[in-house]
Amino acid sequence: MEIVWPASDAYCVWWTWFEFSINTIGLFLMAWISIERHVLVFQPRAMQHKPWKKWIFHFVPIILCLIWTPIFYFVVVVISPHCTNVWDFNLVNCGIPCYFTANFLGQFDFIFNIAVPITIIILANLTLIIRVTYQKTSRNRAINWRRHRKMVLQLWIISSLYMAFWLPLAITQLTQITVMPSFMINELETILFVVYLIPLFLPMVCLSTLPNLIKKIVNTIAKPNLNVIGTITFNRGIGQIAINTIDQ
Repeated sequence: MEIVWPASDAYCVWWTWFEFSINTIGLFLMAWISIERHVLVFQPRAMQHKPWKKWIFHFVPIILCLIWTPIFYFVVVVISPHCTNVWDFNLVNCGIPCYFTANFLGQFDFIFNIAVPITIIILANLTLIIRVTYQKTSRNRAINWRRHRKMVLQLWIISSLYMAFWLPLAITQLTQITVMPSFMINELETILFVVYLIPLFLPMVCLSTLPNLIKKIVNTIAKPNLNVIGTITFNRGIGQIAINTIDQ
């Protein structure tokens, strides 16, 4: 029984291009956010008064993150000038695109699109914690710890999600490239699928870093319905009716 539906080459090409692009866009954006958080914590006013700095150091990197991977995977998956994709409709992800077996393209994709962003995320978060801790304990270079503690914690929680799901793939491909080409080759399809779970968990992880928003949502959902009881008082002397309501 075929797992992929519709079982067609066109669908598998589109699915592979779309999923690879979206997942790697998220990885690049997480890497850049990890770098930019250093600026927001230690130089919060660096881009406020000069719009060109905001464009160069904020918008341009985000635009590059959004357009680079769709273009790259369009070339290697959709156009596929160096090989011919053979899809397996009995596998969850239609199998692995043929450029994985091309030495240069496969290694370039792993190094530039996976290893570099993951390394940036790990190093940027570790150095951020070290810098914030050092600034907190330094008498001459103190920062507002309460103000930035929440910001650092939010970044660390979200980036941990990316590291938890991307590191198995990175370690597997690194081992295949350097030591053992057949290392976990049968499980690679499943490891690739695990990365697709990040968008499902990301909203819940982001929500966990916003306790005030969670409290508002819970209060809105659990807000009890008030029953209104009305009482009517009639004064014969002046012919006036008074209506009082009581919430219960």
